[in-house]
Amino acid sequence: MSANCPSLAILTHSTDGFPHQHYFVQLMIPRWEAMGFKVVVVTEADTFVPADVALLHVDLSVVPDSCRRLAERYPLVLNGGVLDIRKRRFSQQLLDRQTPHSGKVIVKTDWNVNGWREFRLGALESPIGRLLLRRYGEESVLRKLARLEMRKPWRWRRLLPHYHIYAERDRVPGGVWDNPNLIVERFAAERSGSNYCSRHWLFFCGQEIRRIATSPDPVVKASNATIAATSDPVPEELRTIRAQLGFDYGKFDYGIVDGQVVLYDVNRTPGTAADPRRHSAESIEVLSEGLRAALQQRR
Repeated sequence: MSANCPSLAILTHSTDGFPHQHYFVQLMIPRWEAMGFKVVVVTEADTFVPADVALLHVDLSVVPDSCRRLAERYPLVLNGGVLDIRKRRFSQQLLDRQTPHSGKVIVKTDWNVNGWREFRLGALESPIGRLLLRRYGEESVLRKLARLEMRKPWRWRRLLPHYHIYAERDRVPGGVWDNPNLIVERFAAERSGSNYCSRHWLFFCGQEIRRIATSPDPVVKASNATIAATSDPVPEELRTIRAQLGFDYGKFDYGIVDGQVVLYDVNRTPGTAADPRRHSAESIEVLSEGLRAALQQRR
């Protein structure tokens, strides 16, 4: 490793469209460059670019073999073990047809981002999809394909535009239980008065920031919530899960329900608001320091 100018390769998938997306890591790149790092973004389709350290930043629930092989070429890979973040890997709220439960339930995709990234990848890689995309353009074709997808029976759907909450498990459409792309969970929500809460734990190696989002909507999203910093400690159960899953960098969404930790989602490619000014310079600087600390520790 060069002592004067260490290099970082951010490994993405060729269909991620990294320069055109809103990722938190993009906010840290200027800070890392100011710290003396040379930063390059590479994909599995590019010519290999050597670097002292790589960050696996593939925006798919399951990292494709081509990206895994690319990561193996680097001497140190952050998030190198985080290859599968489907919800069945970590959810403790899963239900099946036989599981007794009398409360509300929620239907989600097993895949991250409501299944959209995998759905899009399937369209981009299929022969018919490539033909249609070349002729009519990606946005138009994907929009039409998504509408067709939502007309399919529940048994075959790969994509959900939003989560579905049911008052009881018997109201869940029968096809959901037979669909490997979907999961059914107990609905467990943290409450603050009439609002619902989702806690966010963002971390980069030893650095972290904590936030809490509140919303009148039972499915709390950045688009419908008020987000504020919190000093509440991160539960030790989550630190254990983070270690088991192999996360160096990412974001966990969770709640505290009746004194119990409920993990809603894990993400190796945290996003940002469309307006980056919504993210404080302090939070960017705090997380950016995690890269330098990780290199010093692993030397």
